[in-house]
Amino acid sequence: MAFAMAALAGLPWWGHPDMAEAWVPSSWWSLPVLAAAFALATAFPLYIQYRREAIAYSLSELPAAMALVFLGIGPAIGARVVGGLVALLLARRSSVHKSLFNAALFALEMTVSFRVFHLIMHDERGTGTRFFFAVVVSLFVAALVDTVLVSWAISRFEGGFAVRLRAELRSTVSVIVVSSIAAAVLAAFSLHQPLLAAFGLVPILAVWALLRRHGRATQQLRDFEALHRLSSSVSRSLHRDEIAQMAIVEIQDILRSDRATVVLFEESSGVAWVAASAGPPLDDLPTRLDDPRWHAFVAGAAPVLLEPAVMSGRGISLGAKGANAIVVPVRDDEQALGLLVVCDRNGPHARFESNDALRAGAMADRLAAALRNAELHEHIEDEAWRDRLTGLANRTAFERVLGEALQAEGTASTVAVLMLGIDRFREVNETLGYHVGDEILKETTKRLLQLVDDRHTLARVAGDEFALLVVDDAPDAVATMAERLLGIALDSFRLPDAELVIDVSIGAAESQHGVSGPAGLLRKADVAMRWAKEHHTGFEMYRVEIDQRTPERLSLLADLRAALEHCHLDVHFQPKIDLVNGVVVGAEALVRWEHPTRGFVPPVDFVPLAETTGLITELTDQVLGKVTSALRLLNDIGFRLDMSLNLSTLDLLDHDLVARVERYLDQHGVPADQLTLEITETALLEDGARALETAEALQAMGAHLSIDDFGTGFSSLSYLRMLPAAELKIDRSFVTNLLSETRDEVIVRSTIDLGHNLGLRVAAEGVEDGATLERLRELGCDLAQGYGISRPMPLSRFVAWLTTSGHEVARAGVDGAWKPLSRPLDVSSGPTVGPGPRAGKPPVV
Repeated sequence: MAFAMAALAGLPWWGHPDMAEAWVPSSWWSLPVLAAAFALATAFPLYIQYRREAIAYSLSELPAAMALVFLGIGPAIGARVVGGLVALLLARRSSVHKSLFNAALFALEMTVSFRVFHLIMHDERGTGTRFFFAVVVSLFVAALVDTVLVSWAISRFEGGFAVRLRAELRSTVSVIVVSSIAAAVLAAFSLHQPLLAAFGLVPILAVWALLRRHGRATQQLRDFEALHRLSSSVSRSLHRDEIAQMAIVEIQDILRSDRATVVLFEESSGVAWVAASAGPPLDDLPTRLDDPRWHAFVAGAAPVLLEPAVMSGRGISLGAKGANAIVVPVRDDEQALGLLVVCDRNGPHARFESNDALRAGAMADRLAAALRNAELHEHIEDEAWRDRLTGLANRTAFERVLGEALQAEGTASTVAVLMLGIDRFREVNETLGYHVGDEILKETTKRLLQLVDDRHTLARVAGDEFALLVVDDAPDAVATMAERLLGIALDSFRLPDAELVIDVSIGAAESQHGVSGPAGLLRKADVAMRWAKEHHTGFEMYRVEIDQRTPERLSLLADLRAALEHCHLDVHFQPKIDLVNGVVVGAEALVRWEHPTRGFVPPVDFVPLAETTGLITELTDQVLGKVTSALRLLNDIGFRLDMSLNLSTLDLLDHDLVARVERYLDQHGVPADQLTLEITETALLEDGARALETAEALQAMGAHLSIDDFGTGFSSLSYLRMLPAAELKIDRSFVTNLLSETRDEVIVRSTIDLGHNLGLRVAAEGVEDGATLERLRELGCDLAQGYGISRPMPLSRFVAWLTTSGHEVARAGVDGAWKPLSRPLDVSSGPTVGPGPRAGKPPVV
């Protein structure tokens, strides 16, 4: 390019030989004087920075105007090239390639000036207005050519020729015009009186000095704008690598550097890594925070101009040979966050100066603030996505990964979640302390991590619960992984003060189970895990039949709450007969719910829901109120019946139960011995001591206790000798097949004998026909109830049934003694449900 420009510079000369002669002959010393003038003008330019290039504007128009007048084109080109190159080489501002380019540019400038000047003047030798105009135009055109070529040359490397040219012309046209006019004035003065030219040079140089100062101030303003741009740029990100990458681009532009690097230090380990780099990579950078070669720079607080001799003494090699570098610690008030290294200065100065170091320090301060914010954000983000105790992902992070897996799920792959819970973990915390529980969680995490790989995602989602994401094509992948996870409990957990054997329970749910997102899949896996834990099965796959936490269940809960609030639940009564004499001696109160839209809701659906949501107390109170009210009504009619109702486990564990029962008995004036409270073994298993305490208080009050569903639990016999019960109730599962299953008959007979030997009456439920009723009578059972006698009925129908069923009914005598009916029942007035009096026994009169 430089040689092409040199060739172009000679073309106008060849066509105009008159340009070889000086316009006004002068002495031999004009050549060295003008060469020196060119050197001075080049050495003290006005710099205007554009991106990473500094465009220099000098007073070269002044000696160029003199050269137009007092030198031919050959000597003028020589003076321009020699003077300019000497100034550039002494200032060490140019490489070889730039020097060649500048030499060709200087030659072309002078050629264009001479060509335009002679085209305007032709052969006229006057010094009037035309001369003045020719000098101004020739210098201005040459300066424009110079600007266009420089812009084009820079755009060859950085692009944007049109944008760059417009920016440079806007900022320099006025300078070119003023300097060209000043040069023309000086040339005109020199033709008339050289001394006037000397005086005219003084104001020109003064104005030029002001322009240089203005240029420096303008450049400082641009540096401040660049610094603000850097702050704005790095504040847009909260990730350290991104911040460093954005900052290094701005730093390289502001400091006019060919190479720059940001090295960051890991806070915990002190390991250093190159977070961002611009230009060719640098060698000999620190690898650790405590690198001895760099320790002095890292520990310092101010930027350092690192000279080649210092670098050589420390065994550091940075940038080009013989060039200095800037090293700035990136630190806040607490510690060093990193190191900024900038080298290979370009532009008008080949070396960094103190002002460059100050700018680098200011940029490092802004970079440090952004990095510290990013580091705090990373800590907060890490805590938001990670469990602090185990280091695993937390529930939020797991749901995010699970959601991505569900979205990317292929047709051949299965997304599954395995939920692992530690059995009886609460007991460990309460017995041995939470620090022991933490150690078990850490050891469990360690064992789990040994069983998974990068394809899995393991998280701690709750206190003692871990979740594992499995994405696999194999049909048995979930079961295989569950079996491996169960193996973590085979070895005991060795702690400093104890050795524990811990069991785990695992539940799994697959994406085919109709989930609507990660939360749904996690919930189903949790349901399966809790089922496995409650039933001691080790591992369970989710099934609809074990899920009692469905959206329909929540809707049912809201309806149940409203039904209790408005007393929409009813109580039905199922008669109980004395198998010895066939007399109706009582009834069991059974709660019923007829929903306005759902229809009949079985108790098995809503009673457990009331127990798990705290509504059972209100439910029991409403049943107690209706039962005692019914007893009051029956007593007023003249019947003397015993009413039984079921108590929840939570009721029996409630210290206020006795007071609640007394309140309803007193409210309706019913004696306590007409009330039988049926309890199950579950309450005894939950808290035997409290349950026994409540049972004894109920007995002392006068109420009777019945052990319901006897034989279906695990500890009936152990509590039977202690519980103050008056009745055993054989579960319907043994009564239903009494006539067809020998084993069931043996169980029923044994239970009856056991109850009688303990002084208890024995009742059987689930009697479906007369044959079963007769067999129970033969086995010596005391009481019976079931569909074979009567279905549960509302109170009004129950009262009617008592008078129409054909059964004798216990009544109260006039003297207060309880006697059977004084007259036979009229069975013709209503249907008879179930068997009548035993054959061969006349009705009691």
